[in-house]
Amino acid sequence: MQSPIAFCNRCRGMRRGWNTRYIRHRLFCARWLRNPTRLSSLIVLTAMLLLAFPRPSAYVFSGDGSDRPGQPIEHLGAKGKTVQAGSPEVHWIDAFLKSNAIQEANRSRLAQSILASAKKYDLNPRLIASVMVVESRGNPFAISGKDAVGIMQVHLPTWGSAADREGINLLKIEDNIDFGARILKTYVRQYGVWEGVKRYNGFIADNPISEQSANQYVAKVQQVYEYQQP
Repeated sequence: MQSPIAFCNRCRGMRRGWNTRYIRHRLFCARWLRNPTRLSSLIVLTAMLLLAFPRPSAYVFSGDGSDRPGQPIEHLGAKGKTVQAGSPEVHWIDAFLKSNAIQEANRSRLAQSILASAKKYDLNPRLIASVMVVESRGNPFAISGKDAVGIMQVHLPTWGSAADREGINLLKIEDNIDFGARILKTYVRQYGVWEGVKRYNGFIADNPISEQSANQYVAKVQQVYEYQQP
């Protein structure tokens, strides 16, 4: 059985898995890069990341056989409804993200994905956007020290196996937002909105430290959520 701890003369000891030190070691350690086989793996990984994050454009393909260049971006929402790129709802979410200092590069894509997932899971898009702002500030490559990944900071030890089983790419904006919104909806349905947000943050009952951390997290989300756009 492979040890959960990796050791490198250059990087020293570290925990294996989705954490910053180990990923940095795997990508940049000179000993690893000098190995031709592993270097090939790095090239493949880089190519996969590039495919997962295509340059934002005015078009997206649905993959259902009806792909036609020149069609406006649209994402499926609840009950097959589509989310059009130029709709007032998308513009509103885009403006909300802009007011919270989310960079322009992926903002339109984020707005459409948030709105599509909100319709799909019957959530307030402003709530999803607020959680996303606090979790990652719109960085699809964000990785926390607690093994949380992507836009919505999906916690790998808790949800990683489900994501892997369903073929969800947590480094892809649309996949991560949709999966994060589904997790959030599960908690909101069971505990209510703000108690659900606490659970999304990993709140553990009867744990004073966890309670304090969760309350601070909810306060941050509420501050973003209640911000009034100019």
